[in-house]
Amino acid sequence: MSHILSLYDDVDELCAVYNPSATPAMRKMVAARKASAAATIMVYGVYNAGKSTLINALLGAEQAQVADTPETYKIQGYRWGDFEILDTPGIDAPQAHEQVTREQLYGADVVIFVVNPLGVVEEEATLSALLELVARNKQIFLVLNRKNPLEPLEAERIKDQLRERIQQMAQARGLPPVLQAIPILEVNARSALKAKLEHKGNLLQNSGFPKFESELNQFFASIEQRQIVAGVATDLSGFLGETLALLDQQRDQASSARIDEFYAQIARREIDLRSLLKASVQAKAAGVAKGAMLAMHQDAEGAQTKIDGLIRRANEQVCGELDDELKRLALDAAQLLEEMLDQVRVQHPDMPSTGALNIPGASAGEPAGATGSAVDMSLLEAGVRQAGGALKTEHVVTVMKLGKEWLPTLFKGIGPITMGKMAEQVVGKVLPAIGVVYQVGKLIYTAFAGDPEQQRLEEQARQEQQERERRDQAIKSLGDDIAWEFSRTLTEVVEANIKSNFALVNDKLKALRGSLSQTECKLSEDRELLVQCQVTLDTYV
Repeated sequence: MSHILSLYDDVDELCAVYNPSATPAMRKMVAARKASAAATIMVYGVYNAGKSTLINALLGAEQAQVADTPETYKIQGYRWGDFEILDTPGIDAPQAHEQVTREQLYGADVVIFVVNPLGVVEEEATLSALLELVARNKQIFLVLNRKNPLEPLEAERIKDQLRERIQQMAQARGLPPVLQAIPILEVNARSALKAKLEHKGNLLQNSGFPKFESELNQFFASIEQRQIVAGVATDLSGFLGETLALLDQQRDQASSARIDEFYAQIARREIDLRSLLKASVQAKAAGVAKGAMLAMHQDAEGAQTKIDGLIRRANEQVCGELDDELKRLALDAAQLLEEMLDQVRVQHPDMPSTGALNIPGASAGEPAGATGSAVDMSLLEAGVRQAGGALKTEHVVTVMKLGKEWLPTLFKGIGPITMGKMAEQVVGKVLPAIGVVYQVGKLIYTAFAGDPEQQRLEEQARQEQQERERRDQAIKSLGDDIAWEFSRTLTEVVEANIKSNFALVNDKLKALRGSLSQTECKLSEDRELLVQCQVTLDTYV
């Protein structure tokens, strides 16, 4: 919700210019939506576990007070996007404060338990409160807030010991298996906050925080919430449509409107391409994770080779899909350009066509738009002629530049070198973890390889069942990590590729505006901003 409201904020002043009568009502609706939190998140734990630092890392600002001694004597709320985050006095707070905390605890939509990984197994009060909420079917996250780096095997051993302690306490309470209801995430909140404040992307990724934030957002992306967001997006998009219609009434040159129509279609294709590739990456990530978990269950010792192959094949498939879509888009863009030229020719039948390739406004002695014409016909015709030649012979647009050529080497896919680096990055991140899970699994399964008679005892069977549950949870956690790393890496590269491709097109269209009158140029620029907002809002509908 906060994202679509922010999108509207970016064009609110433009809406007031072109649609002044309807803007006040829209502003009132947006303000009301901003004022109401969609859900509450409570952060819980002992005072020195890093609760306030984690909150600040989520907020990306130092708002919650951080201290080495208890400083939070009451529940304090902070706005994080659509949600309210509650900072609590802590599990070890005075009894009066603890009572207030528990009342809020039961009313929160999500509870984040923040613990120090060193000594977490002994945090009886924390784990007891955690299990109490699990019994109430409350959504919880158990966050290991490491202040110093942990070796992968050591981190996995701590998680396994923690899962074992949770199992023991759950059994004592008469609860069924609970590990699936308790996701365990490892972060460095202090590094994450530093990364956000100083805009250090690599430090943020290494802190483990992006995955944690993604898990939170995925939980809140319920069907009901999506429907609410879709309704608001529909209202805003419809309002922008009315505003665009009012803006268009002020135009007096149909040829410049055709340029803007061309831009609008390209902008929508960009959004569609992003959505298509995002869905593809997510589907491939889920498939890789499922295959990885199956490989670990069937043959843990030989799983590394299988998972390596899964990642590389899925990586190539996504890049291939992107390349195919870009080729189709290049053909469609050239066709749209031809249609635009046809309409301009009809509207300017007497305009000469010299074939010159001068960029509008490039001449030192003549300012842009001095001739008063709406579009530089020679520029566009020469560009389409060159593009058309490339299409007929190669069936792929490789030369479309505005200057020497039109639409330069646009819509290029991801090359084999970049593709290989992407695969290496994902594989390098997850394969060491496979070995860790395998070693932990061996430790678990060799714990009771003793007397066969002992294995038939009921207690032994129960313990073996718990060991299987812990191993399964460790493998599931690995699968989630693989899916996250695959999705993050490919999305980052694909997004950069799409952004680069469409930036070239948009730059050329902006250059064309140099041949418009000052008034038409301003209308065209404002229309672009409104269209960008509208097409993005439409993805939420």
